[in-house]
Amino acid sequence: MVGKKNNKNILNNTLLFIIKLLKNNNINNWFIGYGTLLGIIRGNECIEGDDDIDIVCDSIYYDKLKKLLIENDFKIEYGYGINNSRYILKTKETKEYCTIDFYMANVNKNGDFNDKWEKVIWSDCYKSNKLIEYKWKNEVLYIPNNYEKKLIGRYGINWKIPQDTKGPKPKKKIL
Repeated sequence: MVGKKNNKNILNNTLLFIIKLLKNNNINNWFIGYGTLLGIIRGNECIEGDDDIDIVCDSIYYDKLKKLLIENDFKIEYGYGINNSRYILKTKETKEYCTIDFYMANVNKNGDFNDKWEKVIWSDCYKSNKLIEYKWKNEVLYIPNNYEKKLIGRYGINWKIPQDTKGPKPKKKIL
C-alpha cells in the first residue's frame, strides 16, 4: 500500500518498537517482508522514504496482535478495502510511529507463509524448522530462509541497487 514517505529514523524506531512488542508477548512466528526486508538486508536499516513497516505474521496471532496494538494506542486502519478483513492488520500513523502492515499468513508445516492479502506465498521460510534470527540494533528480528532468492523474486536481480521502482511486473506469486 502506498502512504506517506517517512524518514528512516521513524521507520527504524517503529520496527524496534514492534520487535519488542512481539517478543514481550510471545508472538514469534513472524518475519519482516517486502520493503522492510529489502531495506534491512540491503542496507541494515529501513529504506529512506518508505511508507511503512511490513511484517508477515502467522494468522493464529491475529486477535492477540490486534488487541495488543489497540492497548498500545495504535488505531487500526479500515480503509483501502480492508474493512474487517482478517488477512491484514494495518495501523494508522501516530506521532511517534509510521504505519505498520501486518500481512496475516496461513502457515503450513513446511514453513510456507500464504499471505492472503497480497496473494503471495513465501515458500520454505524455515531453516531447521524455524525462521532465521537476524541480530539488528541489539534485538532479534526474523527473516525467511532463502531471503536473497525471495528478494530477487520480488524486486528482480538488481535488488541490491536502490531504484525508484517496486520491482518487475508482473509480481511473482510464489517467493
